[in-house]
Amino acid sequence: MAPRGNSGRSVSPADARAYLAKATSWLDAAVENLDAGRWDVAAGSAVTAGINACDAISGTLLGRRAGGDHAGAVALLEGAGEDGQAASRQLAQLLRYKAPAQYDPAPMSAADARKAVELARRLTDRAGVTVGRRPGNQPGARG
Repeated sequence: MAPRGNSGRSVSPADARAYLAKATSWLDAAVENLDAGRWDVAAGSAVTAGINACDAISGTLLGRRAGGDHAGAVALLEGAGEDGQAASRQLAQLLRYKAPAQYDPAPMSAADARKAVELARRLTDRAGVTVGRRPGNQPGARG
């Protein structure tokens, strides 16, 4: 997989599938923490799920992901057709929960945690559809 960095990185079909797998795992963690009443952890996990889902989407549609700050991912997705634009809007909404969940000393509300998890679920579902409909992105494919 492509290393982290401050500029955009190319994404292969295998990378896109890996980002989708990470998104799914982080979403599972978000749901488990939501069910346990750990609102901050649920929302923080949801944000991570959404970011990975968007890397899968932009990787599949554009062959690259944003590097650096998350605003770059929002902008990159804007240029990826209807699916990318919808994901861009959802990611922008989801990123509003990042700082309160991960850095703010005040606890996150249950309602905000639920909203973050729902946004992550939508993004992960969109990523699954997007990755799944591209040739070379089916399970077992190499690339």
